[in-house]
Parts: sequence; C-alpha cells; structure tokens
Amino acid sequence: MKKNKNPIKKNVFWMGVVSYFTDISSEMLMPILPIFFQDVLGINKAFIGLIEGLAESFSSFLKIVSGYLSDKFKKRKMFIILGYAIPAFIKPLYIFAGSWVHVLILRFIERSGKGFRDPPRDALIAASSDKKNLGEVFGFQRMMDTFGAVTGVLLLSIILYFLPNTLRALFIIAFIPGLISFVIATTKVKEDKRTTKDGTKISMNDVKNLPFSYKIFLIPTFIFAIGNMSYAFFILRAENLGLPVYLIPLVYLLYTIIYAVFALPVGKLSDRIGSIPTLIIGNVFFLAACVLFIMQIPVYLVWAVFALYGLFFAFNVGVSKAYITNVVPEKMHGTAIGVQNFIMGICAFPASFVAGYLWETVSVEVAFGYSAVLTAISMLVYIFMLLSPKVAAR
Repeated sequence: MKKNKNPIKKNVFWMGVVSYFTDISSEMLMPILPIFFQDVLGINKAFIGLIEGLAESFSSFLKIVSGYLSDKFKKRKMFIILGYAIPAFIKPLYIFAGSWVHVLILRFIERSGKGFRDPPRDALIAASSDKKNLGEVFGFQRMMDTFGAVTGVLLLSIILYFLPNTLRALFIIAFIPGLISFVIATTKVKEDKRTTKDGTKISMNDVKNLPFSYKIFLIPTFIFAIGNMSYAFFILRAENLGLPVYLIPLVYLLYTIIYAVFALPVGKLSDRIGSIPTLIIGNVFFLAACVLFIMQIPVYLVWAVFALYGLFFAFNVGVSKAYITNVVPEKMHGTAIGVQNFIMGICAFPASFVAGYLWETVSVEVAFGYSAVLTAISMLVYIFMLLSPKVAAR
C-alpha cells in the first residue's frame, strides 16, 4: 500500500519557516509603532495615517513590478531574499529617527520589502507544489505566517511587562528574528528547476491574455477591497461597545490565533470543494462580523466578532492565491498574484478613509453597513462565477 506523499515540499516548508520568523519580527513592532510615532517622536495622527497609507500604496505598486519581473527573468529567489533583507536590516534604524520625515523614508523602504517578496514567493510556492494541493500548501504558509504573528505579539507583551521603558530597544530585538528569516531564505530556499529551465518568455500580450476566469476574479476582489476597512476600526468599535482597553490586545490575539489554527484545514477544504465556494463562506463570516458591529451588541459578543474576523482571513488569503495559481499559467503566476495584491493594497487607503469619514460624519452603523453591503455584492459576483460555465470554479 502506497503512502500518501506529503504535499508540503522542502521549499514550501522553509518558506513557511521564513514567514514565521519574519512575522515575529513584524508583529513585535506593529502594535507599538503608532505609540512610538506619537508619544516618542511627537508625530500627529494625520501624519501617521498619511505615512502608513503612502507606504502601503508604494508597497502595492512594487508587487506588480516584482511579480512581472520575476516572471520575465524566471528568477524568484533574488526578489524573495531582497524582500526579506530590507525590513530585517531597516528596523534597527528606527532608533535614530527624529522626525516624521525620517519615519516616512524608513517606512517606504521597509514596506518595499513586502512589495518585492510577496508575488515571487507565492509563485515559487505554487511552482514547488502539486496543483491539486495548492489550497493546503498556501494554507500551511498562512498558518506559519500567522503563528509568527501570535509569537511576536506574545513576546512584545512579555517584554513590555518586564521592561516597560524599552520602546527604542524593541527595534534592535526585532532585528534578531528578521535576520534569522533572511539567513534561512538565503541558504534553504531554492529556485524551482522547472521554472529556470523553461525557455518560454513572457510579453505584454501574455498579460493582456490572462484567463477570463482570472479577470472576472479581480471584480469581487476590487469590490470587497474598496469596503475592507482597516482592522483598527474593529478595535475602535470594540472599545466603543465597552471592551476595556486592557483586553484589546487579547481580542486581537484571539483573531490571530483563529486565523492561524484554521488556515491549513481551510486550505485542505478548498482543495476538496473548490476555491470559490470557500471564498463565499469566508465572505459570510466577514459579513456576519460587520452586521454584529452594526448592532449594539453586549460586550461579550465582541469576542465572537473577532473570531469571525479571524475565520474570514483563514477562508480568504491563502485560498485566493490557490485559485489564481490554479487558473493562470505557471509562467504568469508572479504577475497575476502581483496584480491581485496591488488591487487589495491600493484600495486599503480609500476603504479606511471612507469608513472613518462615515463614522465621524454619519454614524458607526453606517460605516460598518458600507463594508457589509460591498461584501454582499462581492459574494454575488462569486456566486455568478460558481454558476457560470465559462468560469473555472477551482
């Protein structure tokens, strides 16, 4: 009797380990960056929002560039190494920051790392895997990434508890797991031999002729993204409903753990039932979270909302990549993933701006209602894709 082959190949495993250490490094800083910018450097909230929005937009643009170039030159690893090296080595420089100009420059450079690495990394993961197991493979990668986030948040809490006056020192501490991720990416991650030996060149015609099913997929991606407000608004609503401030990190941790625990089994589920049905289920979770926050729910239900929020990410991020790499030719994986990531990233700024404007000028109910309506519309497009004979439902 033949044993089932493990779908998690060595390359995928090591890229998961790299993601784990990178997210430890990132999440050790994410919760305290706004506090450091505001309380230590004296940067006001408007400038903090502007810096983060511009840096994220720049990172999103680079995802198209890196995805296309990695397809064109058939070299994934050099972009991956660059993408992990930049944030690792830039973090210690924050201790020398003295103004919003320094922060803007550093954030641009740091976020460029994510822009360089994400599409080439995902394309290499797909190339290193069997097509029938892409959901499970991307689920594994998301699980490792998110467990890194859990570890990072826990380490941050421990450090701040025992050493409360060490904000600048955190940037040095965060450099250590970042350096580990860079070393592993450099020494353990390998180029896929099939990709490097393939002499097929891509052109702009290949970009224009991407499959119809992929182009249709970008429609619900955009509709959802333009209404996908930042997680910060979920945090603010939790506080608005009466959740004590000291419990805020714990609900954020709950969301992260739920995401990590369910990412792999959801990936396996998508391999069985298809990516589009799985994405529809994920949107149901996000819609339910928004609807609950439209209502004046008792404070204990805030925990349920963050559990639903975590489930949504488990049912969405890795599954989206599995769908794209299933329907798009392998030589175009980097470009296709880069375009989808660009849409998600570039929409993040207006989505949060509109949500914040509606909250301030109308009501919190309308703000979450805005996200709920666009989520429902994106679900209808997914259902159309599922029912259309012209669109692959994998």
